[in-house]
Amino acid sequence: MYNLHYSHCKTVVAILLLLVATETGAQVNSVKRYEIDIQREEMNISTSVSLPNEVMLRAREFIRKDPTYYVGYMFEGFYRYDRSGDVAGYLQASKPLRQALELFEKDYAVSLRDVYSSEEAYEEYKDRVHDYIYITDKLMDCYSNIEHPDSVIWLLNRYKSWNFQHDEFGADNYIAWTYHRNRFYTSEKFDFLYNSVEENEMAALHFLQQNLENINKNAAKNESVINYWRIIGAKMSVYHYLAILYSYMHKPDSARIYYNYMRPYASIFPYNNYAIFCFTTGFFEESYSYFKYASIRDTYDKYRLKESVYYMSILDVMKADPQKSVDDLSLYIKQSGVRPGWGWYNMGLARALMYNGQLDSSMVCINKAGKFNDVHIGTTWGQNHYAFSHSILKFVNLQRQEAAIRFEDKYYWLSPAKLRKIAEIKLEQYIIQMLIFNQLSSNPERAEVYYRLFASEATISFDEIFYMIKDYGRSYFIKEFGKQIESDERNIIRKYFKLFQGKLYIEKGDTRKALRVLEDVYNQDLIEDNEYEKLYLARLYEALALANESSGTKGNLEKFRNQFYQTYPQLVPYSPVKMKFKIETKIDEVESSKQILSDLKAFNIDFETNGDNLSVFRLNFGKTADNKDIVEYSVESSWGTKIVKPSSIVYTDTKDVAKRLVYSIFNLKL
Repeated sequence: MYNLHYSHCKTVVAILLLLVATETGAQVNSVKRYEIDIQREEMNISTSVSLPNEVMLRAREFIRKDPTYYVGYMFEGFYRYDRSGDVAGYLQASKPLRQALELFEKDYAVSLRDVYSSEEAYEEYKDRVHDYIYITDKLMDCYSNIEHPDSVIWLLNRYKSWNFQHDEFGADNYIAWTYHRNRFYTSEKFDFLYNSVEENEMAALHFLQQNLENINKNAAKNESVINYWRIIGAKMSVYHYLAILYSYMHKPDSARIYYNYMRPYASIFPYNNYAIFCFTTGFFEESYSYFKYASIRDTYDKYRLKESVYYMSILDVMKADPQKSVDDLSLYIKQSGVRPGWGWYNMGLARALMYNGQLDSSMVCINKAGKFNDVHIGTTWGQNHYAFSHSILKFVNLQRQEAAIRFEDKYYWLSPAKLRKIAEIKLEQYIIQMLIFNQLSSNPERAEVYYRLFASEATISFDEIFYMIKDYGRSYFIKEFGKQIESDERNIIRKYFKLFQGKLYIEKGDTRKALRVLEDVYNQDLIEDNEYEKLYLARLYEALALANESSGTKGNLEKFRNQFYQTYPQLVPYSPVKMKFKIETKIDEVESSKQILSDLKAFNIDFETNGDNLSVFRLNFGKTADNKDIVEYSVESSWGTKIVKPSSIVYTDTKDVAKRLVYSIFNLKL
């Protein structure tokens, strides 16, 4: 027998007691976790939408029962994530999600390593591993939405370190997306990036191709473990991102291949992205229909910007129906409230109001958007896009304010107040223009996004782009657009480059070259989509009218001037093109008519009593049944087509009646 010293006996007893306590603690821990798992089975995590209080109460209860178990932190993280709509919210949600991730990895490493080793292992571990995927997904979104892409890459590399035989999450896809979303930054800002847009885009392509290779390499092994359709779904996810990248790179044929691969799978087809692709390639009617479907279908996340809503407002403006855009966006903003995307929707509304002639209301929306710190969730549109779009819209609005003063009073130069107002507007224009130049000069993708027209990442219309470039670098852009006419793969878009070339020649004063380019477009380039290309047609007719007037060739001037007016009348008051109308009046003993006819002469419009090939403006002054003054008006083309349907204004005071009549002629709102 061994003789033990008393102190040694105490040590042995202590060790034995510790072992018993540890075993008992483990058993207690196991029991608590079993209870937690039973309780979470009673409620799906999706109930965080319908029963938010219960979810948070359960999360706290789970953490209290076992603070070393990941489930409570997962529930809390999901709860906070579902209610996040700003940086503070996502930052708060990231903390319990990060804790859940670390606790999961600590306890379930075996599940992560072996889940795809066999069909039996997959059935045993899949529920746990799906928890891990959900946690990673939400945490990634949190980091992305607070603009911490370096944390996104860290998280995705951590996920990839488990070397899954089948990646249900698609980590390489999200790495590619993160490179693409931050392509205009360099390694100086984020270590994982390269130092040019081109290098970052190639890195994104590399990760997508790597993912596709891994899917194909492991397909045979995975088919025996998981459902075949999961492998198909993984491929579709890669195709989705490849289509986006090739669309951004102006490779429409390559992008279309991958969209066609996805088309048979309606439940996963990316309708919004395909609508953007159609928009960038000039199939505007198809684009609008897909955007409309996407806006109805994509209701899964109320805190994400709906790009479809913003793009549809641009298309409404392109088809000369800004009032529809005003109505739709006003209602949408009211219904959705102040949440991510609110600033973008206000800028879309500002554009529509501006093309509708409501310049003051437009500027109110521009200023609202300028004061709003939007969060760019689930989109490649970032703060740079937001700030630049805001600057452009404000600049165009100021240009129209100046044009409106000149239009409403052809003798504005005799009014010190109006001259002072024009000077103030010009000063503000200059300040904004300098800001735009600075924003462009610091933007490494300006050539691919803004100078290429209809780029997938452009957030302003082609019409606004011309306002941006027309005052500087005209020779450079004439040459650059000439290259695009020859090389751009988007056949429908080439005529837009030609239009810009012709308009820039006019700005340079080279009327002969302008006419040659513009007449070539007019005579040879077919319009693929008349309904959605009215803005393009109007700008073409406007440019041809200006070029004919400058060259002294008056023969076609009236034709193009009338075509400009009839295609998009809302543009005319803010254009250098001066309209002429043949005016016909009928006066039935109305004294006020003299004042109104006199007021009409103040506007920068030529009203002729005779003339061929002129639109006819008919005015009929009279009295209502209750003896109030009334003027009925209409406009029709020289060949009798109604341009402005017969309408009337009842008035007791002649003030602003002439202005209301004139703006009605151009289908504008006051």
